Amino acid sequence: MEQLRHHRAVRSVTLMTHFANADEARGIAEPLALFNDFAASYRVARSLANSAALLRYPETHGDWVRPGLMLYGASPFAEVSAQQLGLQPAMTLRSRIIAVQELRAGDEVGYGALFRAERKMRVGVVACGYADGYPRHAPTGTPLLVEGQMTQTLGRISMDMLHADLSKLPQAGVGSATTLWGEGLPIEDVARAAGTVSYELMCALTARVPVIV
Repeated sequence: MEQLRHHRAVRSVTLMTHFANADEARGIAEPLALFNDFAASYRVARSLANSAALLRYPETHGDWVRPGLMLYGASPFAEVSAQQLGLQPAMTLRSRIIAVQELRAGDEVGYGALFRAERKMRVGVVACGYADGYPRHAPTGTPLLVEGQMTQTLGRISMDMLHADLSKLPQAGVGSATTLWGEGLPIEDVARAAGTVSYELMCALTARVPVIV
């Protein structure tokens, strides 16, 4: 028992807290004051700052910081972009166009026929869908890049594919590289269009998406 107690000895202690509103106008004043009052009696390491606090409140840096979202190059603030913060995306979700469809005026796209062409247009079928982690609730108009050019999704997101507007991209075709978010297309823009946050998009990617480091 004496040997067991020795192995269970505490080698170090760190006091930690987390800020629920560091990314909002409410800020961190109240929880920081409570933490500091409690921690005043202890001479141990302190860890407080998440990404938002690390960027906005230097008084929270303590001995250890815990950045999360900003490590992926995304902004924790709704009103400030990653580019404004000097962050670069570390995650880029890419795919390719696997088919091209020529639509006539009145033709409809995807489940529920949520998009109807008002004129003749080209539509690319992209190999990515909600089974890969792309948000199913992303509406028509969600931004994406095809061959580095900005365009938009059309219609409902399917399990294994989505549709890209190629009306102004005559050079695009089968095999064209498509960026769903990341380099050249801030993940915040996609999340905003889909009515969610970039945290969810990053966490939602499924195991079937190949990861290239």
